[in-house]
Amino acid sequence: MNKITALLFAAGLTLGVATSPASASNFDLGTLSSDTTGFVANFGTGIQTFSDQIAFSLTGLSTSLVGSISDVVTTFLGAPVNSVNFVLDLFSVGDPVTSLGHYEDLSGTGIAFNYADLAAGDYFFRITGSTAAGGNFYSYKFAVTETPIPPALLLFGTALGGMGIAAYRKRKAAAAQA
Repeated sequence: MNKITALLFAAGLTLGVATSPASASNFDLGTLSSDTTGFVANFGTGIQTFSDQIAFSLTGLSTSLVGSISDVVTTFLGAPVNSVNFVLDLFSVGDPVTSLGHYEDLSGTGIAFNYADLAAGDYFFRITGSTAAGGNFYSYKFAVTETPIPPALLLFGTALGGMGIAAYRKRKAAAAQA
């Protein structure tokens, strides 16, 4: 057995070997704070479709999430392992019906995506598609960039507060003289 087949076999044992026409994998990546990479594998005889969920949390007030999904074409126990297409949607856990952005690649080679201005919270990707007879294997990469509150905004807020206090004191002094 060559190294890639051994790796795929180990991944199949780790993720569970499917034996039905449909397969699903669920992952929770926890809180994303930097680049995250990994792979998803659905192996078994007769798998025709897949529906995977990758859950994660964001902690920044405003976060940009950029990433990609790339098909890995190989064989597993003599059967082709290949994604025929990809459909990717991002959902908030609080609203698992309304997609925050939809991407698809009917060729199944890969998707690049970009979600800007995501608030802190819990999210999940739903990745679906069709496969060759032996399942599918794809890699993913997510890059998270938190947008910090600009120092000028804090300076502006304190200046506004200072002007408000000065105006209050001026009105109070004018009322005392009257």
